Amino acid sequence: MDVRPSYEDSHLIVAAVRVLSNNATKPPTPEDVAKLLDKPPDFVRSLIIVLGSEGILRVVENPFEIRAEVKDYLKIEELPRASEVASIKSELDEFVKRKKQAADETGESLSLDEIEKKNKEKMARLEDEMNQMRGKNPPPID
Repeated sequence: MDVRPSYEDSHLIVAAVRVLSNNATKPPTPEDVAKLLDKPPDFVRSLIIVLGSEGILRVVENPFEIRAEVKDYLKIEELPRASEVASIKSELDEFVKRKKQAADETGESLSLDEIEKKNKEKMARLEDEMNQMRGKNPPPID
């Protein structure tokens, strides 16, 4: 699956990396960038890794953390604009809509009266079973 960040997201990440690099003595971590942008850290980390593979950021990794530096910001111009990228939100909205339609279709097959009738039958059956259990003598407790 070819995942490419949008033009707008890339500009935000690169700008945040620049600001944080200017304010600190070492390159920022994805968590620092996420905090500045008020975005989820996992989302920012994945964008930083993709921007690193695109050559826009230089990603410095060690066993404990990753840090990002601006490498070639002009490559951002090659990325698609947000309107060209299928958004996760629209896909999620479609999924919810399909699930709702499926639930409506199954809900139409059973009317409210039928559901109440089935519940009453189930309760009557459970009550009969309980009465049968009460009628039996429980074993003596020693």
